[in-house]
Amino acid sequence: MSQVFYATLYGSTKQYADALAERLGTEAQEITRESASLIRASAADPIIVLSPIHGSFIRGAKFLNELGPAVVEKRKVCLAPVGIALDHVLAETDPAADLLGDMAEHVKRVYLPGRLNYSELAPDHHDIMETRIEKMKAKDERSENEQMMVDIYDTDVDRVDLSRLDPIVEWAES
Repeated sequence: MSQVFYATLYGSTKQYADALAERLGTEAQEITRESASLIRASAADPIIVLSPIHGSFIRGAKFLNELGPAVVEKRKVCLAPVGIALDHVLAETDPAADLLGDMAEHVKRVYLPGRLNYSELAPDHHDIMETRIEKMKAKDERSENEQMMVDIYDTDVDRVDLSRLDPIVEWAES
């Protein structure tokens, strides 16, 4: 049976994790300090980790790095980062690969579209976004992704699409 772990900031990753766990007949577990102890390198069940992309940080990649090659290279492992960036930008840049380092070749990566509700952001997160957007606006030329971020600034955007879990379910069940 697959093990599904998740980290979340504002709920879209938990929404994906719960839906995925239900489809796989298991329970989604939030990543905690004790989570690594729930994983045995000798088991054969797939490990699926979902977490938000928060700037250049992906908690799920950190979790897999904490597990280390002894687990990641012996198990079937998938990392599903959830973010607001454009799909093709994430596919091209593959930020999780850099964070996973040498383990990246052993980890299937599936990027999922998330939700960014400015109306729900903590004040410090809102301030960070405002600063980032102001820097983007000041540029003479913006990337397609930067322009999208400028365009959606201070609006609520929900791109969660549970059908995007289909490839992860197929992978886990194969």
